[in-house]
Amino acid sequence: MRLTIIATIFHALVTVFAITQFTHGASAQTAIASSTPLAVGLTNGGIAEAQVIEAVRKDEILTVKLRFKPVVPDKLERIYDSISKTDYENSFYILAGNKKHLLLTDSNDKPLTDPFLVIKTAKGSPIAGSWHGRFPAPPKDVSEVSLTIPGVETLDAIKITDR
Repeated sequence: MRLTIIATIFHALVTVFAITQFTHGASAQTAIASSTPLAVGLTNGGIAEAQVIEAVRKDEILTVKLRFKPVVPDKLERIYDSISKTDYENSFYILAGNKKHLLLTDSNDKPLTDPFLVIKTAKGSPIAGSWHGRFPAPPKDVSEVSLTIPGVETLDAIKITDR
């Protein structure tokens, strides 16, 4: 009898915890999905909308973050598979005024971004994937940039937040 009561209480606690975690996770995803993007553009395949959710200048670095909102459900799209030297020089940059800023690299000359990007859309899911990149920060008098990455329309008029 005592074991049955303990098991019932344990089951109830696990159920409450699971519901709380699910509700918290769902509300966090809803909050992320409902915030207004700074700029928007479609992927080349048209299955998702690239949304700039953040462009933060801190010290000498500008970090830009994207999320991909599904447009067509249940599809997979390869945005890019790798970053060659040519891709790095021509396809990953911000434009600040009339100056092009390439992605920063680490001590091994690897760009400070995802080495490949594949997104998957699913019915009912608010997000199909995400991306981020770190660039040299433009001067303080520059308040907007444009972002170019492969497989996505150029994202223009991205307002920078200073921290």
